[in-house]
Amino acid sequence: MPNNVSDLLLGGDAGARLVQHVFVPDVTLARIRCEACDVETGIGALTVYAGAMGAVLKCSDCDNVLMRVVDTPHGLWLEMSGARNVRFERPYRIRQSANLSETSDSAAGPGYATPRAML
Repeated sequence: MPNNVSDLLLGGDAGARLVQHVFVPDVTLARIRCEACDVETGIGALTVYAGAMGAVLKCSDCDNVLMRVVDTPHGLWLEMSGARNVRFERPYRIRQSANLSETSDSAAGPGYATPRAML
């Protein structure tokens, strides 16, 4: 256990590698929880409204807007204020260390991040 909170501080590149792990798994298998009704469903089961301005993904249970996706000349935008969380199924693990690019398929043990530890 670290003796000082500053021992936990990592550079921005470590955070970028962590977020990169989130976007690597197959998103169609991910589960999303609606902020409005607390129902969890597969992203592939959401209702999608798409047009020239982008796409809106709604909860298939209560019709709450969970995500907005827009592709502009300035970049790809993803807004998820209607979602409580998105959960990706294993088989991956994110190692909680200075080198966040390491992953493992083994069971959780010392040195592995848990969802609460990563929040």
